[in-house]
Amino acid sequence: MAVLMVGCSSTGVTYSALDREAEPADELPAVVIDGNDEIAVETARYVGEHGGAGLWLARTEEPDTVCLIVYPGDQDWVTGCGAEGGPFIVGGPSGEYAVGPDGAPAPEGSSQLTENVYVVTN
Repeated sequence: MAVLMVGCSSTGVTYSALDREAEPADELPAVVIDGNDEIAVETARYVGEHGGAGLWLARTEEPDTVCLIVYPGDQDWVTGCGAEGGPFIVGGPSGEYAVGPDGAPAPEGSSQLTENVYVVTN
């Protein structure tokens, strides 16, 4: 019975950036809001900048899904999503990034940018 309960409970993974209160810098660019209907806009959190691209983590309207928005400009932005807890990669014109939950080891061939976002360097 205990195993069944664990299997039905929340994943228990955390993403520090998504757990903090929203700030003005967390607002997504208008073109991203208008061009992506799966992102739960109110959950977006700015996590930094790399190579001229702004980076945001957000949740979707689907349960247990996390996304990374990479925004170098209005024409070249990309969004990639993955299941909570599992690492996923987002690539585009401004580079390749890996996303993982708090405490996860850095993906091979990457350097840590924030608690949950890594720059893929190989």
